[in-house]
Amino acid sequence: MKLKRGQKLCKNCQEINGARSHNCKKCNFEFVPASITKKNKFKTKRPKKFEEITDWKALVPGDTIKVVGRSGNYYVNDIGERMYMSEAGVYTVYKHDHNGLVVHSSNGGYGYIYMGEEVQSSLMDNMYRSPHKIIKINMPVRA
Repeated sequence: MKLKRGQKLCKNCQEINGARSHNCKKCNFEFVPASITKKNKFKTKRPKKFEEITDWKALVPGDTIKVVGRSGNYYVNDIGERMYMSEAGVYTVYKHDHNGLVVHSSNGGYGYIYMGEEVQSSLMDNMYRSPHKIIKINMPVRA
C-alpha cells in the first residue's frame, strides 16, 4: 500500500495517520521522531570553549576573558532605550582592583571593566554604571 503525501503508517496496528501526529489515533502508539532514531555522523561532542565566571576576583593577570555585548555601563535615551557604552570582545586581564578589572585588548589598547554594583551617575540622571557580563576563555597553550 502506497501512502499519500501527509500520511504515515502505524507500525503497531497498520492504521494510516497524519504526518504530523505524535500518537496513533487507533491504538495510541507513540511515534518516535526521525531526528532521534537517526544518528548524525558529523555531530561530535566538542570540549567547552567558554566557562562562566562566578568570582571575577579570582582572575589572575594573563587570563583571557570575553565581554558579552549589551552589558556594562549604559545611558537611557529619550525614548527609554538603553545605549551601552562598552565594547564586546576578547581581553587579557592585566590587574584588578576593588571594583573591576584593568584589561588589555588584542588591538593594543587598555580598558577598564566595571564589576561593582549598579549605581546611577552623579553627573547625569540618565547614565548608569553597571557590571559587565564576562566569560572566561580556555585558550590553547602554545609551545
